[in-house]
Amino acid sequence: MTWPPHCVRRNEPFADHTSFRIGGPAEWFAEPSTINELIRVLREAHQAGLPVSVVGGGTNTLAADRGIRGVTIHLGREFRIVRDVPQPEPAVARVVCGAALLTQRLVYLAAQHGWGDLESLAGLPGQIGGAVAMNAQDIGRCVRQVSLVRYDGTVTPLSRDQMQFRYRDAALEPGIMAEVELEFPRIPPEQASERIRQALAYRNNTQDTRLPSAGCAFKNPPGVGAGRLIDQLGLKGARIGDAQVSARHANFIVNVGQATCDDVLSLMEHLQQRVRQETGVVLEPELRLLGEQWNRWA
Repeated sequence: MTWPPHCVRRNEPFADHTSFRIGGPAEWFAEPSTINELIRVLREAHQAGLPVSVVGGGTNTLAADRGIRGVTIHLGREFRIVRDVPQPEPAVARVVCGAALLTQRLVYLAAQHGWGDLESLAGLPGQIGGAVAMNAQDIGRCVRQVSLVRYDGTVTPLSRDQMQFRYRDAALEPGIMAEVELEFPRIPPEQASERIRQALAYRNNTQDTRLPSAGCAFKNPPGVGAGRLIDQLGLKGARIGDAQVSARHANFIVNVGQATCDDVLSLMEHLQQRVRQETGVVLEPELRLLGEQWNRWA
């Protein structure tokens, strides 16, 4: 294989690239800085028959202790830009963001320029591509289209309608998101700043940000919070190995030392079984699981 030599590494420690600080080595780890480098890496992997994974901010990712086979892609420099799209309508702002733009960078720009509807993202870790892929905080309502690089290296646009945004999910075709076009209402910058300040204060007061975690472990079932169900069963503080249910937010599992992927999965299984036994509700994982086929949730 003829990888771009400066952007591909062998046996990269994956735990260094996730907020959980968990995971074995990535067989190949690529950080393309441009769209052409990304296309070249994907074409090489496609021709070699290697599986491809993508990691952004790694903030909702749980990786296998044995590592990740194939090529794992982490987008680099060119994918962190933001450019304004001039609009004739003064009440609307439109921007194009690289998929690796930090979510909090977009929130900062919203406060600075008076972009509305983004306060719910205040304090949300990770990158814009990941937020769009899982429709975090209903960001899909702001998306006009995305640019997707398929695994064979071809590039195609996907409209908001094609992505079919729904709760914590979007209908993305196989590939890697490179850019996102977003549209927001314009509001006074001071109003945007105040909304963001309030949302950030609420998040900091209710969520555990002190220890490594991957955010919410489970999706909320219809009409009830997963954390509320877990809390009502007295499971805050429950622990397997170094994986523990946060004492602050029962839908957060935190790494209190040297937690393994197996620790986290075993604790999630325990929570899932207890909630199903006591309430009949089946909790569906929100974490993105990388590194092997997972059949533990049936």
